[in-house]
Amino acid sequence: MEYLRAGQILRVNLTDRKVTREPVAPYVDRFIGGKGINLKLLFDGVEQATRPFDAENLLLFGIGSLVGTPFPGACRIDVMAKSPVTGAFGNSGMGGYLGAELKFAGYDNLVIEGKAEKPAYLYIRDDQVEIRDASAIWGHDTYETPFMVREDLKDTKAQVVCIGPAGERRVVYASVMSGTGNAAARTGLGAVMGSKNLKAIAVRGTRGIAVARPHEFLERCKSLLDLFRQNRMYASLHEAGLTRIHDREMRNVYELLGSTWEGGEDICEAEFLDKYLYRRVGCFACPVACFDSYNISGVGSGAGKCSPYGDLTWDLKNPDLMVFWRVFTECQRYGLDSRSLANTLAWLMKLYENGIITSQDTDGIAMEWGSPEAIIPMARKISYREGIGDLLANGLPAAAKKIGRGAEEHLLVAKGNPADMHMAPLKTIVLAAAVSPIGEDAQVQPFPDAVSARRYIQAKDEASFEEVIQRYKDRAEKEVGMREAADPRIVDGKAALVRHEEERTDIADMTGVCTWMTPFIGLPVDMQVIADFMTLGLGTAVDVDILNEAARRMHHLERAFVGKCGLTRRDDKVSKAYYGRLRPGGKLMPEINVTEAELEKMKDDYYRLMGWDLETGMPTRETLEKYGLAGVADSLGL
Repeated sequence: MEYLRAGQILRVNLTDRKVTREPVAPYVDRFIGGKGINLKLLFDGVEQATRPFDAENLLLFGIGSLVGTPFPGACRIDVMAKSPVTGAFGNSGMGGYLGAELKFAGYDNLVIEGKAEKPAYLYIRDDQVEIRDASAIWGHDTYETPFMVREDLKDTKAQVVCIGPAGERRVVYASVMSGTGNAAARTGLGAVMGSKNLKAIAVRGTRGIAVARPHEFLERCKSLLDLFRQNRMYASLHEAGLTRIHDREMRNVYELLGSTWEGGEDICEAEFLDKYLYRRVGCFACPVACFDSYNISGVGSGAGKCSPYGDLTWDLKNPDLMVFWRVFTECQRYGLDSRSLANTLAWLMKLYENGIITSQDTDGIAMEWGSPEAIIPMARKISYREGIGDLLANGLPAAAKKIGRGAEEHLLVAKGNPADMHMAPLKTIVLAAAVSPIGEDAQVQPFPDAVSARRYIQAKDEASFEEVIQRYKDRAEKEVGMREAADPRIVDGKAALVRHEEERTDIADMTGVCTWMTPFIGLPVDMQVIADFMTLGLGTAVDVDILNEAARRMHHLERAFVGKCGLTRRDDKVSKAYYGRLRPGGKLMPEINVTEAELEKMKDDYYRLMGWDLETGMPTRETLEKYGLAGVADSLGL
């Protein structure tokens, strides 16, 4: 009996309609599960010359080791492919119920190969795997599609993920959507799914997951739930997700950015929540239920949202939360990443403000900051490739190149991926975005750096700053052994802070635990807790060192794939708009901003920590061999 595992990898070739299975056992010791096994399958299965929309590209779904158990928040499924956004690595996590259902059907990983001759959807029910005709469903949005699929199957309990019009038209920022509002939203994985003529995946599983020590496992789950309820963050998160916290956080971020605008102070997400909340929505085995779900007649209904609201409000100088909700639900329906849309709109508004484009370039729309007339039409235009939307659908770097006239200078992107506009570009954030294979990871936000930067701009003098920063220095010393890493003015220790966050995220991605359950937002699932539950589940000793070693192995393999695609140190960069963006009080503070020279220094520190070559930014053969990846080194010619 395999504990914590379903036991099989399911491969479906859409071209020849062939279904095969292979054991997952050869992968689990070194790569644990979820993202780890996905990455090994991607590296072995996708060649350097393969383009993102080629039939030879793989679309991978990997379920973390703890998913399918009662472990609180173990609900995540990793989605991966070669990306049309980065041109190399594409990855996104998704919550909801699909991961658990795939495990209950008997599979730890799903590999989609080839391209269907005509629109199709995949139906998995335990050993029964069918490629079914989706011609009648093609063209429908992501709210309609799950109902149509379940009706076609006559199975109301099937868990369905699908793409919308954006994915069908290969919009590079297209998402894979679940029926509960969860999305694999970054790096264009919905476009890859659309390129395969795959409209949806429906899964129904009737099996269970075995654990080695079930009684102890359940008792520890109960104890962990008690810890959640006692946690100071839990009540607010359970009642309002990040909504109440985010009201304050957006003001903090824009204090750092020094960008104020009329109407901004009137935004109150908490009031919107109190007035319009329909119900709370959560993922499989989640005690938090962080999604805010609204049902607002004539505006938008049915979608949940756990991520902050700032994309379509603060970032666009839009004080109208009804406009936000209308556009967000359209993004959900069309299967379009709302964060990428917000970045796109902010970029167009900046170009319009600077006279680089006029309304003649944007189908007669004046792209003025905060204008509903500018914000509302664009989700549809991009998703359906209408007018200016056709240009934007191919990605911002390509659009900037075609527009010219200095449009590229205003892009806020890394690895081609639109940045989170309200992630303050502190030294750690810029480094994390530069070295990330997907350009930016919202889960990598070192706390000591972010909070100390705000304390610095609020301090009256150096003495008062040194007094308030001591607690953050204490945390930095505990986390990375370097007290000065918490000082936002220096570069020393920043690489270590980034690595600390990456390791936490990597372990969560392999085991399928939502990072919202972790100290990332103050909840009690740390790496020791995950190791303890892995031990109880597998029946063999798993400690934090074992998990950290697997996480580093995965990180090296991730970097090796990027190198296989032709990227090197020179590609570890951010766009020019990142630099000098912090202007608290309208005043440039060079000491807390980052320069290109400082980024290069931090990259050196990061590469040294990883054991990577300083010139190329790639893992050395010695490092790969140390982690049992000699074959990877051979394939890279090292």
